[in-house]
Amino acid sequence: MRTQREIILKVVSQSAEPVPSWNLQKVDTFWGWLGTSGDRVARLMAENGELERVRKGKYVYYSVPQPSKQQRLL
Repeated sequence: MRTQREIILKVVSQSAEPVPSWNLQKVDTFWGWLGTSGDRVARLMAENGELERVRKGKYVYYSVPQPSKQQRLL
């Protein structure tokens, strides 16, 4: 069984577009169920640097952080 954190990371990393926070609540994914606290776990992941969080209008979107150009050159 996967944790919500693992499921969220899979959902966000497999998405071609940033994932809205409402799409991380009460949803059955290929990797398992995300309950009502899915967006809260994603918010904590963003605070820890595991995800990027961007506000667009009244919604928040999550994506996987991309390495900076300088990090890619090293």
